Amino acid sequence: MYLMAIGLTALCLMGFAFYMFYIAHHDVIDVRTIRDPLLPEAFNGLTIFFISDIHRRSLNIKTMNKLSSMQVDLVIIGGDLREKGVPFSRTKANLQLLKQWQAPIYFVWGNNDYESDYLVLQDLLEKESIHILANSNDIIERQNETIQFVGLDCSEYREARLDLAAPNMMEDYSILITHNPTILDTLDSTRMSKVNLVLGGHTHGGQIRFGPLGYYTNGGLKHVGTSTVFISEGYGYTLLPFRLGTKAECHLLTLTNQAQPRLNDVQQI
Repeated sequence: MYLMAIGLTALCLMGFAFYMFYIAHHDVIDVRTIRDPLLPEAFNGLTIFFISDIHRRSLNIKTMNKLSSMQVDLVIIGGDLREKGVPFSRTKANLQLLKQWQAPIYFVWGNNDYESDYLVLQDLLEKESIHILANSNDIIERQNETIQFVGLDCSEYREARLDLAAPNMMEDYSILITHNPTILDTLDSTRMSKVNLVLGGHTHGGQIRFGPLGYYTNGGLKHVGTSTVFISEGYGYTLLPFRLGTKAECHLLTLTNQAQPRLNDVQQI
């Protein structure tokens, strides 16, 4: 009986580990509409594919094929594209898949990106025509209206400077991209008041949660001051290839200035 109990316990533990492994590799495509009446009319319906914290994973071909027919106006990589030990051939293959829409791609540095051969990564990004936003910005104009994409450097290795990234904040609409969203608490409140939307990652939603208990809070949409903040739980994982109570997710975000909500404003596919 004792040996049987040990065997059953081991079997349960193996099953639980397999379940956590499955969740860590089961892609969730989060499709949602983000509403902001201040969004310039020329950008109404702008669609962003947002992915963060790929780490060691290869992008799932089935997931990318499912997304290939969807409208994507631009791609944003929210940092931790790779980590130490990941072959650059895998990183390059991931970037090639993200280029399938032939849309502009923006990248901000994550802490793991800086921890191994970051100059090689920078060279790869430049060769693949990826726009690196490191305390810098890029402006897109449509019909005399503008959106400013502001990228902060990784605060753990380089100082995150909103004053350098966007010294004027005079555009019609501003989207701030930062790998680590905790930096928001330290940024200049006057400049932050002019940020309309924030996109971040890093936290993995805690990665392994037991109900409400986790090292970080779950990802999702919230409002901080006058800004809308969206935090991804990330596509990959760190340390162990497991998840529990969180999702391996990527996002298709449609921006609109329409006030009336529609059915299925958020869905997962």
